[in-house]
Amino acid sequence: PWINEGISQEIMNARGICYDPVNCGIVIPHYDENGALIGIRERTLIREEEQYGKYRPAVINGKMYNHPLGFALYNLNNSKDNIARMGTAIVFEGEKSTLKYASLFGAENDLSVATCGSNLIQHQVDLLMQYGAKEIVIAFDRQFKAPGDLEFQQWTKKLTALHTKYSARVGISFLFDKTGELLGYKESPIDRDRETFVELFKERVKL
Repeated sequence: PWINEGISQEIMNARGICYDPVNCGIVIPHYDENGALIGIRERTLIREEEQYGKYRPAVINGKMYNHPLGFALYNLNNSKDNIARMGTAIVFEGEKSTLKYASLFGAENDLSVATCGSNLIQHQVDLLMQYGAKEIVIAFDRQFKAPGDLEFQQWTKKLTALHTKYSARVGISFLFDKTGELLGYKESPIDRDRETFVELFKERVKL
């Protein structure tokens, strides 16, 4: 299904993504910035299992490969050199978004990392700055149905708080569907196509 969404087999092979026929899930190895394996997550493909969470720590041969997600950034081991070269890091919520980004723009241009959630903590900001990020572009999923609704107000308040917290140390900008016409509810900025992402990037919000 990920290939059908535009994620290349080449990128998945390079990132160690594979299929677990026992649990019917997509296996996603997590590495630290130096390439050491620190955990494994699995995305279930069984709809009935999604009620317990689409993404969960993988259990292989009776061992659970969980790790504290807030103390690492998925894909930083692959993108850190490009981040240092460009001075820019693009922060997505999910691992899949980094795979799609590398598929669309090439691994040699990959600036993406994922928090595996809709928050960015101090340690993660420190990691990005350590590897040369001068601008952190927050590309979280669209968390509102229509501009101006209650979810919109809550979401913009949360993003503004992130800016207030970190902008004194590093540039913070946001990929944000201001008109509500480019993305669907809970879609990542990279979910549609290259053109939509580029438009959101060009029009990113800088407070």
